[in-house]
Amino acid sequence: MNPYRKQNFNEDYEHGKQSEEISFPDLKKLFKCEDLQHDENAFAHFDFFDLNKNIMIELKTRDDVNVIDGVFHYTTRSGKKMILDTLYFDAPKMRFAFQHNKHRKNQNEPIKDFFIVWKCNGEYYHWKVNWDKIEYFSEEQSKDWGKGQQTRDVINVKCEHITRRHI
Repeated sequence: MNPYRKQNFNEDYEHGKQSEEISFPDLKKLFKCEDLQHDENAFAHFDFFDLNKNIMIELKTRDDVNVIDGVFHYTTRSGKKMILDTLYFDAPKMRFAFQHNKHRKNQNEPIKDFFIVWKCNGEYYHWKVNWDKIEYFSEEQSKDWGKGQQTRDVINVKCEHITRRHI
């Protein structure tokens, strides 16, 4: 394993956890959730939840993504600049949302709204999870995610379906 990648994985993970803490008050305001809670389970599919409003939120922090005139610009660690057509998250989160709401429907309970929030260079953008395949596509990505070469399923949300959230 490349020790540089492992170091970056650990740094990225820690940075994400810090961003969750810093972003918590903003997310409460953005989603008007006074009872929003930060899930203490490090392996939870979604970072935040509000049981009263039936909302679950996953935060993805992307300091290397800037949005200029509605266009998502990405700069790699090596300095290469790109324009993004999609932002992604891990597919198990989508499967969890689907199964969770399927179970709730079967129990005659209200379904929950699931949101993926990307914090791009301090600004918040969100997508409400849905099963309209016009807005996203899934794929396998194979690369070094910080723990050696791995393949995983991701959901790519088309940027035109991602909305800015203002505090």
